[in-house]
Amino acid sequence: MKTSILPVYLLCLMVPSCSLVTVPVKTAGKIVTTTVSTTGHVVAAPFDAVGGHKEKAEAKREKESEL
Repeated sequence: MKTSILPVYLLCLMVPSCSLVTVPVKTAGKIVTTTVSTTGHVVAAPFDAVGGHKEKAEAKREKESEL
């Protein structure tokens, strides 16, 4: 009995649209995106805290000089 390879190709084309494949992939992608965003904020926070005072003081001086 000779089997055809066509059903195997059709199965391979249909699998990516199956929710058993797409939902975990989308969930993993969302987790990675959120983690990268959160990590960026955590890493940048100390630098913003240190540099933020200087920027606020300069902005305050500029506002006072305009008046």
